[in-house]
This record gives sequence, C-alpha cells and structure tokens, in this order.
Amino acid sequence: MTNVKIPYDLIDAIKKNECVLFVASGLSSQIRRSDGRFLPNWTAFLTELLEWTKYKRVSFNSDPIEIEEMIEKGNHIMAGEELQSLLNSNEIGEFLNSIFRDPEVKPNSVHEKLTHIPFRAILTTNYDSLLEGAYTISSGGRTPKAYTPKDINNILTPLRNKDFFIFKLHGDLDRPEDIVLGSRSYNDLLYKSPEYLSFLEILFTTQTVLFIGFGGADPDLDYLLGKLSTIFSRTLSKHFILSPKDKFNFTEKRRLLLDKRLEVIEYNPENNHKGVEDFVTQLSKIIELQNEWYIEKSEINLMIVQDFLKDIKDDIIINILEDLDGYKLTRILTFDSLLDVENEEEFEEDLSEEEGLQPSIAIIRITEKSLSSNSFEDGIEHLLLNELENKLSILLVTIGEFELPIKLRKFQAINLPIDYSISDVRVLKEALKKIKTVPNT
Repeated sequence: MTNVKIPYDLIDAIKKNECVLFVASGLSSQIRRSDGRFLPNWTAFLTELLEWTKYKRVSFNSDPIEIEEMIEKGNHIMAGEELQSLLNSNEIGEFLNSIFRDPEVKPNSVHEKLTHIPFRAILTTNYDSLLEGAYTISSGGRTPKAYTPKDINNILTPLRNKDFFIFKLHGDLDRPEDIVLGSRSYNDLLYKSPEYLSFLEILFTTQTVLFIGFGGADPDLDYLLGKLSTIFSRTLSKHFILSPKDKFNFTEKRRLLLDKRLEVIEYNPENNHKGVEDFVTQLSKIIELQNEWYIEKSEINLMIVQDFLKDIKDDIIINILEDLDGYKLTRILTFDSLLDVENEEEFEEDLSEEEGLQPSIAIIRITEKSLSSNSFEDGIEHLLLNELENKLSILLVTIGEFELPIKLRKFQAINLPIDYSISDVRVLKEALKKIKTVPNT
C-alpha cells in the first residue's frame, strides 16, 4: 500500500463530525460488470448512452457523430443535455438499470471502508445505490436515508439534527424522472430552487468537504466549483480533493487553495487508480486506531529541514539556532537519504505532520543536488502550501551557487558558501527576528 499525505485539518474535521464526503464516479471505477467492463466514468457513461440510444432507434435532432465528437472534446454536460432531450424518463431508467442493476455490481472494499469513517453526510453525483448498500451491510441491515434534490424540503430535519444521510445531487437510479444529465437540469437546480442552493451553502460554509472520485474526464467538479464560487468565497472551512498525482501543477494547487479554499491531496493513479483505495484504507485506519498524534495538536515553533548531505557543519546551524532568544527548538527533521527510494516514504510521512506537529518556521537547507530529488520537490510544495495559509514562515538557506526555482526565490534568507563558517550562519538570527508571525514561547 502506498502512503498518502493526509492533512491534519482533514483528520480533525472528521473527528469533530464536521466532514462531508463528496463522491463522484471514479470511486467505483474498479467494480466490474458481468461482461468484464468496469463501471463507466463520465466519458464512458455518455458513450454507452449514445450507443444505446442509437440501438433503440431513437430519432436524433442531428447526426449522432456530432454528439460523439462532443464527448471526445470533453463537452460532457452539453452532450448529456442533448441525449437527455432525446429520451423519456422510462428510457433513461432502462439504460441505468442495464448498467447498475447488473448482478455483479456490488459494493467493494473501498465502499466498505468508507462506512468506518464518521462522515457527517455524503454527497454524490452517482446514480447507483452502492453507497447505500455498503452502509446497509456494515450496519447489519439499517439503510441510511437517501435524498435527491426533489426531497430538498425533507432534508432540513437531518441537517439540523446532525443525522447521517446520503444526498444524490444528480438523482437516483430508482427515480429516473429526476435524473440530471445536462446543463439545463443543473441550472434549474442551482437557480430555480433557492432551497437547494441554501442547502449547499450551509454544507459548504459550515463543513469540511472531501472530494473523492473526480477524475480529469468528469465535468461535475469544474461545473460545481464554478457555479458555487460565491459560496466558496465565504466558506469557514478548507476543503480537500483527492486527485491523481500531477493532475494539478503547483500554480494550479495554489490557485485552488486561494480561490476555492480547496487543498489537493495526491495519490498514485497506477493500477487503475488503486491509490484511491490506499487513501481510504489509510484514512480509516487512522480514525479506527485513534492515533495519539492526531488527538492533540502539539505546537512546534521551529523546524529545520536539512538536505541529504551528511556534513559536520549541520551542527553549526543547529547550535546557532538553539541559542535564539524567544524561540524554542522542539523538533529537527533531518533527511539524509532523500535519493534513496526506500526512505522516500519516511520523508513523505515527516512532512505530512506526523505526530500532529505543526511548525511555525521551516528552515530549509538546500544544495543544488537537493533540487533533483522528487521527494524533496513534493515536500517543498507541501510546505509552500502551508505557508500560503499562514500556517508557517519559510526561510531558505542555500549552499553554493545555483539558480533557485521561481516559486522559492522570495523565501531565500541567506546564501552560504560551500565552506561556510559559524560567522556566516549567524545571519540566520537576523532573518528570524524579522518574522513577525512566529509566536514566542
């Protein structure tokens, strides 16, 4: 199992019963049907719906090839609207049944593990009943309440009482007349139903939302984030999205955090996105074991991140900083083998707030060789995103002459020669005194 960096804030929200899970089609991507095919993502779903519509000899408004082109170009919502306009609710229900009532389509281990995590509620854009099935099995036969937008007036009670529920934003397999496929249906919900918009606003402003199963071909995330941008701007909580590694570059992660209060949690997408299951497994174990380092959030005022070079002069930096007036050196992170694959997981765990320690300052000692390590790059990004939220201040100490990446340049405090001495390092004291955001202890 590959470890995923799980932010403390997410663990904290779950333990306070203030986290809502938002599930899209990618969660069920490993479930096979009787014919051996996996359950479809949005692209595959619309492609199958188009082929089924042609098989049923439905009269098209234009050449079906044009709908196929729309799907290929990623115009999924528009393609869904066109297909929905061609079919009545019974026909849509028949198509959905052909996929999701397959006898082989059952909740898998990911669904089962989710039931052990105390989410406040679950939102989903999926039409199937896999989540309800998993919770029914886990609870010994008690099926959780499931609602659609048509039930919006009835959902106010569990929202007030904090009862667990599942809300199916795009409709339910058992109610094909309420299915949402295209932009017109989306807009009807968002703009013609003040109750629906109020419901979403309450959730997104009072709860932490964890998005799972939103892939690159899924239109739901972009559409919802765009339409709910005003809600996100007033949110009290930060939200999280589990995303395949490298889907977002650092600038995109930074903009998501600034504009949408949305932090990216990355996983390895290999082996048909098995990293999603690894993440859920890891998260459920943390909650189940009630690990001590997630119960109490200890304060740490100074963290030193050293590179992988073993050098006696490292002690010079540490000794100078230990003498700082007003600062308490409570933890030092040393990474001596970042290029050693066997040690990369340990490095990732340290930077993902292992033991719940939250630094106020990160002093990062970088050589030119440091920049060639993928693990070092991931760790730096993690710290930069924390700095963006004012969780810590960053000071870079560069050793030797080389060019820093643009995103790091503003954090450079001092540059030391390769043969630096104690007098060179004392400059760090002055740099630290200029940081006003660090609490004295």
